[in-house]
Amino acid sequence: MNSVLGMPPLLALLYAAVAVLLVLGVSLSRKGGRASYRRGRFLSANEKCFLGALDAALGGGYRVFAQVRLAELVVVDGRSSDARKSAALKKVFGKSIDFVICSALTFDPIAAIEVDDRTHLLPARRERDVFVNAVFEEIGMPLLRVTAKRNYSVDVLRNMLVGAGVREEWDRV
Repeated sequence: MNSVLGMPPLLALLYAAVAVLLVLGVSLSRKGGRASYRRGRFLSANEKCFLGALDAALGGGYRVFAQVRLAELVVVDGRSSDARKSAALKKVFGKSIDFVICSALTFDPIAAIEVDDRTHLLPARRERDVFVNAVFEEIGMPLLRVTAKRNYSVDVLRNMLVGAGVREEWDRV
């Protein structure tokens, strides 16, 4: 049997494998054994543009929140079985609404807005939109859908809000 460094080949291979694992272990422990993070963007350029126009269209008395989890806006009916409650919650988890308009005094949600870009044409996204529309219908909260564009007219948004009952005519600024 040939020997490497005065030891049998199998033992030399075992030592080499242990050395590699130790080096990898030290490397991973320096990074905490997890992937690293970097700062992401909260809103896209289009969403920022829309939010500015929406704030101007609403005027005072309202607060707009962005990227609100759907699960924060709904409560599962307490009369449902545990299995049905669990299934209903699973369907809303992981879904968010682009913008939620709330009363500045009570912070109660008044309406929600989805800015529909090209992704809303995809079959999976259409299915999600049908579900979200049904949830908002069920909870009795207006869900407004706005087609994404480069610029948004404050007057057009204001009229849309009035038409949806979010702003009354007398409330116009």
